[in-house]
Amino acid sequence: MKKDALFPASISQVPLPGQRIMRSILSVWFCMVIYFLRGRRGEPFYSIIAALQCIQPYSSNMLSQGKDRIIGTMIGAFWGALIIFADLLPMGGGVGTAVLHYTLLGIFSGLVIYSTVLFNIQKHALFSAMVFLGIAMFHLEDVNPYLHVFNRTMDTIIGVGVAIFINSLHFPRVRDRSTLFVSGIDHVLFREDRELSPFTKVELNRFLDDGMLFTVSTRQTPATVREILSEINLSLPIIAMDGAVLYDLATMRYVRTVKIAPALVTRISDFLHEQGMPFFVNTVQDELLVIYFHDYKDLILEEVKDVHREGVLSPDEEAFALSKSAYICMAKIYRKKRSSPHRNYVRTNARITEDVVYIQVIDREEKIDRLHELLLQQPWAAQCRTNFDTFSCDEGEKIMRIYTAEATRSAMLSLLQKRVGAPQVLTFSSEVGEGDIIIADPSHDRMVKELKKRFEPVSLKGWRNILHI
Repeated sequence: MKKDALFPASISQVPLPGQRIMRSILSVWFCMVIYFLRGRRGEPFYSIIAALQCIQPYSSNMLSQGKDRIIGTMIGAFWGALIIFADLLPMGGGVGTAVLHYTLLGIFSGLVIYSTVLFNIQKHALFSAMVFLGIAMFHLEDVNPYLHVFNRTMDTIIGVGVAIFINSLHFPRVRDRSTLFVSGIDHVLFREDRELSPFTKVELNRFLDDGMLFTVSTRQTPATVREILSEINLSLPIIAMDGAVLYDLATMRYVRTVKIAPALVTRISDFLHEQGMPFFVNTVQDELLVIYFHDYKDLILEEVKDVHREGVLSPDEEAFALSKSAYICMAKIYRKKRSSPHRNYVRTNARITEDVVYIQVIDREEKIDRLHELLLQQPWAAQCRTNFDTFSCDEGEKIMRIYTAEATRSAMLSLLQKRVGAPQVLTFSSEVGEGDIIIADPSHDRMVKELKKRFEPVSLKGWRNILHI
């Protein structure tokens, strides 16, 4: 394994301790203080374990974890108290007595675990069994074993209570629930790996739970956004396809689409055919993303054959020379994306001109640049708008997407702002001139940290928010 896979490249890349670590430190301290105030009765170890397990990123998880932990403790303590009261485990030094003791110990452990199944807290089965075995194996011969059962239960309740209290403490913050916050995705929320950090996931979902008006604006399709942001609880419609659509992830409906006029689709298609350039036609039909591509014979095969200069005929088109490099790039994209349940690929030789949102071309970078220069020379070029993307490409490849000139992110953002009723908008982007706040380097969760400063700045005016679950 490479060295940089184990260690950060520099001290500046070492992450600072997060809130969960700081809250864990406070929880341990509080548990020990309570143990001291109780006259050093009980076993603070169990309070600390319960507290550390209950310190969760989300309040709902914390309360659920605390409740289940208390129930699990009481299940183990119940069975432990039962064997003490009924004297069910025989004691003695004989072999027969020992065998019976161990057998019953195993049977009762199974009953404890089965009890957690009945209470639907199987995830705490191990902990319940530990509570029971701690009583049955080490405290049966205590002068007052019931005292251990009581203290064991109290220790857990104390730990859970400490965790709830610590997790409910916050800096005084004023939350901006009127501004619409809009973020890019690629090179803003994450880098090339398209993996959200745990911190980003937790903070974004917490902001959304606290009433933040937040959405994303991207050149990607709604299908891609659903895949890469599946763990973020977005409730507002997203701006996708570089402003061509406004899509509601919750209802899976296209709120607004800006489509290319059929006559312009025909001109673009003819131009690309003349250049020997294969392409995808992305359409929105009945709330579905349907992607058409020409029937290039072996596009769906695992091995790409040499189709350079091979003519492809259709009823209403002349033969054209197909670019081999573009064909290979297109085939790779097709194989990578076609398994998604949110995309519908259709092979056809029919001319598709209706419901087209954008046309996508992919090839080697130098060929795409040359193609774009030729496109700009066409008499209808002013009716089009193009963008470029290398985020999901192999090295040296480039994607060009062609939209109608009316499809822009700014126009769709204005529509969303009116729909939401937000008096102001704040945008985050990686490109200068395209956002209010520029995220030059998305590492170290910079976007979310910048977002936090603006959504919930620390202020004494927010004193009411110091203690809340």
